[in-house]
Amino acid sequence: MFITAVLLSFLAHLFVQGSQPWKALDPEQTLYVYKRCYEDHLPSGSSRRSYMLLWNDWKLEPNDAITHCYAKCVMTGLQLYDPKDNTFKSERIPIQHEAFKSLNRADSREVIEYQKAMASISSGTGSCVELYNAYLPVHNRFVNLSRKLYHGTVEGAARIYAAMPQLKQKGESYHAYCEKRAWNGRNQADLRKARKYVLTGSPELKKAIDCIFRGLRYMDDTGLKVDEVVRDFGLIYQSQLEPEVRSVLASCRGTQAYDYYSCLVNSKLKEEFKKAFDFHELRSADYAYLLRGKVYEGPKKVREEMKKLNTTVHF
Repeated sequence: MFITAVLLSFLAHLFVQGSQPWKALDPEQTLYVYKRCYEDHLPSGSSRRSYMLLWNDWKLEPNDAITHCYAKCVMTGLQLYDPKDNTFKSERIPIQHEAFKSLNRADSREVIEYQKAMASISSGTGSCVELYNAYLPVHNRFVNLSRKLYHGTVEGAARIYAAMPQLKQKGESYHAYCEKRAWNGRNQADLRKARKYVLTGSPELKKAIDCIFRGLRYMDDTGLKVDEVVRDFGLIYQSQLEPEVRSVLASCRGTQAYDYYSCLVNSKLKEEFKKAFDFHELRSADYAYLLRGKVYEGPKKVREEMKKLNTTVHF
């Protein structure tokens, strides 16, 4: 009887999760997609800058394997393509438009044409090259429109940030953003303890950690993204700790962000986790940080750079 009840509860959760309407992406979300896809796909060496300049201008060039997989990364991140069922999601285009139509200055009739064009193409096998070849004619025809819809212009994104102060702003770290939402100026003693990695267990800290884990892309509605946590250890030159990181997270009791955070803070990895977590805070205020060739130079340097940002610093 107990097993049946648990199974029904689990199936109900999947049904609710699967039936949730798709939500339009805000400028923070799309900016993260663009910069992360740059990080993952820009080549090293002398050609790196030429690729970056072309992609900055929304040109899917050169026509090679690097650009093919960059294009797939962006389409996946913008949720125009779903790799799970290997389909383009043209029905999401008008939803994206409606959410920001008073600010994006896109032509509604052109949006309909863009949706029709997307609906007419096939994803093939879902490979980088087949997705690229299918989407490229659509992209070239509607590139100016898609830039408006997906916040790809400085002016358009600025209008939305100004009109929606509830969004995480450029130059604001995710930690500072989530602190404002969780503590809202109250219980500052608890906040100060939390900033020192004290596990107070307060509702405010739990809310903040859930917000931060989602902002750092450690978690989403499907659960923990272990690879993202592991990646952060690698960025502070601690890749050798990957097996231990995975072990700590796998053995953690509970599935909430605060559960995983507590397990890391209570583990032998605590000091290295603090360094990785603090470095990601810095990068969360500036999604182009790594793209400018900047690297981790230790806790002191992180503290110095945090003080230069337009963000709340508690070091």
